[in-house]
Amino acid sequence: MKVVRESKFRHVFGEASKENFQDLRLSSKPLESTGIRGNAKFVAFPWESGGGGTLAVLPSTKYGRLPRDLPLVTGHTGGIMDFEFNPFDDNLLVSASEDMTIKMWQIPEGGLTAHLKDPLLTLEGHGKKVSFCTFNPSAANILATTSFDMTCKVWNLAEQEAAFSIPLPEQVMHVKWNYVGSLLAITCKDKKVHIVDPRQNKVAGTAKVCDGPKPSKVEWISSPGSAEDCHCLITTGFTSQAERQISMWDTRMFPVDGDKTQGSLQVLNVDQGTGALYPFFDPGTQMLYVAGKGDSNVRYFEVVNHEPYLHYLETFKTNVPQKGFDFLPKRCVNVGCHEIMKGLKLETSAIQPVSFRVPRKSEAFQEDLFPDCLAGVPTMGPDEWLSNSRQALPILTSMKPGAQKAAGGAGLGAPAVVSVKDLKKQLAEAQERIKTLETENEMLKQEMAKAKA
Repeated sequence: MKVVRESKFRHVFGEASKENFQDLRLSSKPLESTGIRGNAKFVAFPWESGGGGTLAVLPSTKYGRLPRDLPLVTGHTGGIMDFEFNPFDDNLLVSASEDMTIKMWQIPEGGLTAHLKDPLLTLEGHGKKVSFCTFNPSAANILATTSFDMTCKVWNLAEQEAAFSIPLPEQVMHVKWNYVGSLLAITCKDKKVHIVDPRQNKVAGTAKVCDGPKPSKVEWISSPGSAEDCHCLITTGFTSQAERQISMWDTRMFPVDGDKTQGSLQVLNVDQGTGALYPFFDPGTQMLYVAGKGDSNVRYFEVVNHEPYLHYLETFKTNVPQKGFDFLPKRCVNVGCHEIMKGLKLETSAIQPVSFRVPRKSEAFQEDLFPDCLAGVPTMGPDEWLSNSRQALPILTSMKPGAQKAAGGAGLGAPAVVSVKDLKKQLAEAQERIKTLETENEMLKQEMAKAKA
């Protein structure tokens, strides 16, 4: 691979933290998802259990050896296939399972102190096991899920019902929202990527992206300053000779029939590895990180809007293979040490935080390295998103130490999600109140009748 031309990211290096999580009892069930999730407060990963699926959720700074009697998120009767934190509420976690349900969990402040068995809500509607779940990055309480019943459903969590259901031609390998939360990119077993427009209830475009039968993954390329600049994406897959590939595409060039490999901007053949490559894109620095399951490294590239589009930068290497890898939200990085990204490397019995940094002598805040990032505040509510097809840029916040979140999102709160348990309690209270009022009404009628007599 050709080394990048002069760039401020040319010397970015990855460094493993001295503090980590140890003595994990990681689930041995193979997953098509990243296998680990994290945010500013918590880290979640599948825990080994004899029955249904369970998740361990740890406070993000509580490093060290984990106790054997660790409190877990339980409640699914089948294995958990995917899970994700709410981008607008660090304490909300959603999980998708083989038991055909999607459950949302309210993680207590400070972490779990006992097994969490009762979900905040349960979504049912898929006919087979649910393979992926992912939150809309712009609209509050909008969740997309895919299933082995070969459908993609988009849920309104405030109403706890499916707003859209789009049929898919094959089993899903990966799914991602675009930067503005208007489209979904879905790779399937048919070796194609399908661009789904949920609010139009249709597949808007399709293209063949690889020749190999192994799973392909997808990620959108985006620009923080433009809602229209969301037409490029990255796919990873395999050639017919089982060589791993990284490809960049322009969705505006996708063919009508979807059977052709059209719209490709660049294709890089990487190696003969066996594990799927997972792409992660940072809009602020326009850098692409690629981590492979079973690999012991993370490659990173700089993305530009002209040929050759992908410039190889460097590779973070270790001696321990990873069973999964994920990146924390950009607002979680330490700008004081010029940390531009922070990842979580899931190993067989440990979680290793990894810091990606730009070496600079100055300790001052570097504005060129840290443009405004996602504020973790919704741009719109679910009803507004569902009722029209407009695109709106996510709300950004300054990364400068001490800076407050963008004022534009301060007044927009996500509609409350009420659990079934709370709804039943409210219903019982309302029925009791109605009964009391009816009794009082009957007594007043009797008193009025006596007074007239």
